Amino acid sequence: MLGKPSYLFLSKFDWVNSRPVMRYVLGITFILFVSSILNYPLSYLTTVLALGYIAPGAKPVTVKQGLSFVLILIVINLITYVFSAYFKDYPLVFMPLIALGILWLYYTNKFPGMVKLFALVSLLVIPLLSLEPQGVSGFVAVNLIMNAFMAILLTSLVFWVFPWSESDEVFVKSKNNTELSEVSRFNYARNILLILLPVLLLFFILKLSGGLLILIFIAILSMNPALANAKVGAVLIVANLLGGIMAIAAFKLLVMVPLLVFMLLLTLFVGFIFGNKLFSKSKLAPIFGTGFSTFLLILGSVTSSNSEAGSEVWTRVLQISVAVLYVVIAFRILDHFKTNRKLKLQ
Repeated sequence: MLGKPSYLFLSKFDWVNSRPVMRYVLGITFILFVSSILNYPLSYLTTVLALGYIAPGAKPVTVKQGLSFVLILIVINLITYVFSAYFKDYPLVFMPLIALGILWLYYTNKFPGMVKLFALVSLLVIPLLSLEPQGVSGFVAVNLIMNAFMAILLTSLVFWVFPWSESDEVFVKSKNNTELSEVSRFNYARNILLILLPVLLLFFILKLSGGLLILIFIAILSMNPALANAKVGAVLIVANLLGGIMAIAAFKLLVMVPLLVFMLLLTLFVGFIFGNKLFSKSKLAPIFGTGFSTFLLILGSVTSSNSEAGSEVWTRVLQISVAVLYVVIAFRILDHFKTNRKLKLQ
């Protein structure tokens, strides 16, 4: 008799339509398990980067696409590393060329969104770390490629277990596939560069490699122009704060129960909270994906750190909060000037 109610619940559960959510949550937990077991350098980035490959509407990557993506990243990392090694002592050449590279990345439509994201992280991280003792930037460049390869490989395994289904088509149809004109793409790229440039100059002039997470998160968030909307910006702040608070709570629990299995169970729990919101028909649904990535990034970077983890978790939350607030405010300022300009032209 005790087993009957649970059996009835399982029989009524819509497993088919829930496959995208199950793939997302169970898949990222599996990827966290593998990356934690292998424990390669910067392994916590694999889970964050893999989110884009199992997000709503994301189709499985083919072997050809995966290999071409890794090859593109190798070329970009190699060029960035060589460029940084030769031009870091000439800031008047170094900074304008990096700015041009960022402008081109946002402008071009030749690369998929995930390729742009990886390339952007490389373009920001490698030159900044080249200002540190020799060897650091090369180490990071190699391990960014390693993390990209692992993210593609593990998400392919996830899609093998949870194949693409009709329930995924709903999220593909909801995407905006309209092609932007060259002028629109240039204006968009210019605006993003205006947002990134002040932070970029600050980090390079003061050599703030310790706050690299802020720069990376600003770059990731800046790829979402919807943040110009005040409501979207407010929800993003709340979602990231929620992700940060959950990461702190999870860390405190892991201090009491320092087991990998327990960390995976916590990730499952938080994943289902954010996943149910992410795989919904709400216009604000994508924001909850960012909140979950905040949770994974903070928890992963803290648990893999050799420093004082207790203070580290608060530092990570503060850094990401600063990044979110900066991007939201910057988008609002740009939108304000854009609106005023339109009014003057009328």
